[in-house]
Amino acid sequence: MAAPAVAQDGFSIDYDRLFRDHAAALHSPAPGVEHLELPGPVIVERRAGQVRATDQSGWGAAGCALQRLLIAAAAVTACPALYTPEQRDRVAAQLLRGVDFFAENTVPPMSDSARRTAMMAALAATRARLALSCGPRDSEALAFASHIAEDRSWQRFARIFEQPRLPVTDPCP
Repeated sequence: MAAPAVAQDGFSIDYDRLFRDHAAALHSPAPGVEHLELPGPVIVERRAGQVRATDQSGWGAAGCALQRLLIAAAAVTACPALYTPEQRDRVAAQLLRGVDFFAENTVPPMSDSARRTAMMAALAATRARLALSCGPRDSEALAFASHIAEDRSWQRFARIFEQPRLPVTDPCP
């Protein structure tokens, strides 16, 4: 059986449950292969217990977007003095939007307390992984956080989180 896929600490999709819940819509094009087409569109395929889920919406995978927002929020919380209050607020708002989208569209949906707990755990894990010193060596992550607070980025994430669909991480450029 496939274990729940973890997009980021605490954020997961229970693919076994997804396949059970959508059993009537499953296609088996070959022995040992299960294929499921979900709204969004999101294509989920299971072969020999391995799951591959791909967002085909054209706007970007919502699980990938959440990972990116966690990186930006980690930079802002690690180095708050490098950002204006407006930038910090916009990054936080984007992260909350991504967390809420994931929580409402994953299988099973997450409770309010579970989503907040997952967000805090994922944010702490991302900060630890990045180990930012707020100096020049961290310029890529720090610049990325500034970019997330811009209007063009705000609009892009609004599109990503506009249409409900399974929040998978593929593709994630």
